[in-house]
Amino acid sequence: MSTGRTIYFNPSRAARPQPENAGFERFMWYFMRISGLLLVLLALGHVLIMHVLVQLAGKQIDFAFVSSRWGTPFWRIYDLLLLLLALVHGVNGARIVIGDYVRRGGLRAVLIGLLVVISVLWVLLGMIVIIFFNPATAPRVGPFS
Repeated sequence: MSTGRTIYFNPSRAARPQPENAGFERFMWYFMRISGLLLVLLALGHVLIMHVLVQLAGKQIDFAFVSSRWGTPFWRIYDLLLLLLALVHGVNGARIVIGDYVRRGGLRAVLIGLLVVISVLWVLLGMIVIIFFNPATAPRVGPFS
């Protein structure tokens, strides 16, 4: 027997169990939005400065240019921020894709573990290069030297 009324049942939030990693997932949800916006701004700044303004000024991007650029803390911090945001943003996206498409828990854990190890190594390598770069001791070898 229908009374024509719709009754909605909405238990309180406290009564519903929260997923174990709800805090982490919420943090990463916000991180993806904020880092995406910052990455757009940083990447556009990078392209504008490195590939438009420098080329218009008639300069060439070579070892000497990068050495002088990294001679100031601003550009090291800028490049480090670009590196960290891009890597963490991309790795988190890959983690989400693995979680969506890999159903077997063991395989998913192994893939995410490999992703974390590889990304930590890449971050450390990039940080070492940016932080400890010294043009006086850097060898002039390679295709751009």
